[in-house]
Amino acid sequence: MNGIHVAPPVALALLVLLAGCKAAAPPEEFPQAAADAWLGSFNGGDVAGLVLSYTADARLLPPDEPPIAGPEAIEAFWQAYGPGQVRLEQGDVESMKIGDLWFREGAYKAQFTDDGEPRVGKFIELWKQESGNWLMYRQIWNRNAPLEPGAPPEAAPADEPA
Repeated sequence: MNGIHVAPPVALALLVLLAGCKAAAPPEEFPQAAADAWLGSFNGGDVAGLVLSYTADARLLPPDEPPIAGPEAIEAFWQAYGPGQVRLEQGDVESMKIGDLWFREGAYKAQFTDDGEPRVGKFIELWKQESGNWLMYRQIWNRNAPLEPGAPPEAAPADEPA
């Protein structure tokens, strides 16, 4: 009989404990729509759309160029670059949230209309939220060195037979 009187308080204590447990929130995902909008503007040659993808204090760090800061300079850079004349595809991309910023690192392939072979390279981006929108805050990219004439596309690692 004593077991019957103990069961309700133990069950109540278990219910209280379980009610206090919260399921862990799922990890936040990178706002892919923002990056897709940038890529769509680039491939479509929409310079105005590109500029809208950057924060007011954004900086571009293009290869072999000084840093480019601010909306007017970013617009002038992309206008001179001629997006839309290049078809850009992103390869593997790793994204992680660091504080209030999103960090993205990845690979790209760029096919120029007047170039037979695509150019490949890598990039790093930082995204931050302004007025509820995720915008690019920093962007750097560079091309991988072209293969030497006659070099195989991929060399076997030294410890494996070719």
